[in-house]
Amino acid sequence: MLKKKLTEAGFPVKEKLGPILAPLIEEHHGDIRERLYPPEMVVFAMVTGVIARDTTLNAAVARCNADRIQRGLEPGSVNTSSFSDARSRLNPEIFEQASRRLANSIAEQMPNDPFWDEFIPFAIDGSTLSAADTPANQEAFPQHGNQEIGAGFPLMRVVILQSLVSGCVHDLAYGPFQGKETGEMALARQILQNLDERALLLGDRYFPSYFTMADLIRKRIQGLFQAHSARDVDFRRGQQVGVLDHIVEWDKPVRPSWMSKDEYDKYPDKIRLREVEITRETGNGEKMVVVTTLLDHQKFTKNRLVKFYKKRWKIELALRDLKDTFRMAHIDAKTPEMVNKVLWSHIMAYNSLRWHMVNAAILYHKKVENMSVKTSSRIVTENKNAIMNSHDGNRAALFAALFEQMVCVPVGNRPGRSEPRAVKRRPKPFPRLHGKRSDWHT
Repeated sequence: MLKKKLTEAGFPVKEKLGPILAPLIEEHHGDIRERLYPPEMVVFAMVTGVIARDTTLNAAVARCNADRIQRGLEPGSVNTSSFSDARSRLNPEIFEQASRRLANSIAEQMPNDPFWDEFIPFAIDGSTLSAADTPANQEAFPQHGNQEIGAGFPLMRVVILQSLVSGCVHDLAYGPFQGKETGEMALARQILQNLDERALLLGDRYFPSYFTMADLIRKRIQGLFQAHSARDVDFRRGQQVGVLDHIVEWDKPVRPSWMSKDEYDKYPDKIRLREVEITRETGNGEKMVVVTTLLDHQKFTKNRLVKFYKKRWKIELALRDLKDTFRMAHIDAKTPEMVNKVLWSHIMAYNSLRWHMVNAAILYHKKVENMSVKTSSRIVTENKNAIMNSHDGNRAALFAALFEQMVCVPVGNRPGRSEPRAVKRRPKPFPRLHGKRSDWHT
């Protein structure tokens, strides 16, 4: 019954998300009596609000009423309290599991990319977000220590795992900005345990510690990272396999304070890794050293490692899209539980949009990486009314037209471009008014 209700919902993102949500809602909420805002409607309103870049409660209620009118039902009150209560009742596991299942489902429909050989490529990276300044959030995510009380916002650290084929975010971990076991490495360990031996993981210089690389080797996961600047790389040592390309052994460091002795003893005394000097992806000729578990220098040549590592930049763009385009930089939720729901609703919305982009790319034989997330989100938002009001016979044609619009404006290939671009027009600091300063009116 619930699956049928989801299928009949008018939100355009339901095409893929609906069948994934149905069993999760039944699992976590069971039989739900008829409500003005059933769980599936609340989730769809939150997700489409993220895509439309309007996550206010007023906009969500208006969206739900529009959906009810489209299905021939009476609209509810414009008061937001009922929707807020319905959102609070939702089990947060629904958002997390639906986001992960959606990403995995999209990955299954992606064609094999010979560029990555037999690997399933992922990138990992972290960033910081702020949350609403409430006592509950301050306790869970304390503000920066350099700020006076009341002058800052609760601060969170997040780490995401992105597929470099579909662009979906497959997992996310978050926690306080400061404190024990709150760094990107600690959050990354929560994510890496879900990868299997088919994965190739790319990351920046923050991640290739001894223990991370040892974990990857133990799980037979391949990794490619920029070497940390604090590590001394001497190409005169080790087994030379090419110019500025060698295989070396890393010694196990002293046990860190956060690791138990039993866990520390499980790690080997040495691990074998490959260090290679390559050209940075900026295209200006600057060099960098990468460290990798790909020891076969004949199969994975230096030139191939360069091509692999240049794809890591996609996760920087994904974080930019999430924080700027989808406005995830500040989570306007008053409790840690609601912060969790809103955070994962952004990931669900991002993956839902990626589903549209993947379908467009497959249908028109394009690459997903050449499509704009911002343009695609605008197209989905502007076409939602036509899709909602369409008959089943016209739905396929409307989606085909939607996908065609997405691929019509490809993202330009600008290798070596310096980011961010210079902003030449800046806002004027003060309006230009006539008369003396004492005569200006505010």
